Amino acid sequence: MGFRSTTCCQRPPSTLFLFLAAFSLLSLPHIANAYEFDMVFQTKCISEDVNEDSGVTGSYAAFDKNDANAGVLIDARFEDPNGIVVFEKRGVTTADFNLEDTIEGEYKLCFTTKDYATAQRTRVKMSWRSGASATDWEAVARKENLNAIQTEMRKLEKTVHDIHVELQYIRRKEEEMRDVNEAINSRVVWFNVLLLLFCVGMAVWQLYFLRRFFQRKKLL
Repeated sequence: MGFRSTTCCQRPPSTLFLFLAAFSLLSLPHIANAYEFDMVFQTKCISEDVNEDSGVTGSYAAFDKNDANAGVLIDARFEDPNGIVVFEKRGVTTADFNLEDTIEGEYKLCFTTKDYATAQRTRVKMSWRSGASATDWEAVARKENLNAIQTEMRKLEKTVHDIHVELQYIRRKEEEMRDVNEAINSRVVWFNVLLLLFCVGMAVWQLYFLRRFFQRKKLL
């Protein structure tokens, strides 16, 4: 969805209006999650739904839960919704990951320790960002020679795009859920019809059986 500008019969927005709009959009919740958890088991996975072309960045660090300064070596494996490995690190205590081109679906990041005993004492702290919050805006500003206001406007444009994509994703999920509900309702209706026909058939068979029984007993 693009933005159209009109000049007829409209005054340009004031600086205060632009500032309020920027503050309102930037105060919306971005997809930026932080996790801190104990491994417990030898392998543990974190999954997150990611929109198309939204980008994903993050970092993780593994340490001994009894001594935060003592790092623990772990393996990390990052898979896209198709099960393709897009990032993998083995035998490190900390690492960063960055995916620029993403497809829509659930991404999964799995951590593995060398054995069960190590997992019992290991804690992992990680951050996961996607969308506008995953972009290094300082690097973008340096690369494109943008001033502070231009950078904020680019950030707002990216945020609006992320919101629009998220709304489209929610709409598709709603349509899929509606189709599933309609299919289930249709199956329930046919099941009820078949059940009714079965009950009517059993009633007719019982009447026929009772009629034959009474005729043999010469009660009819």
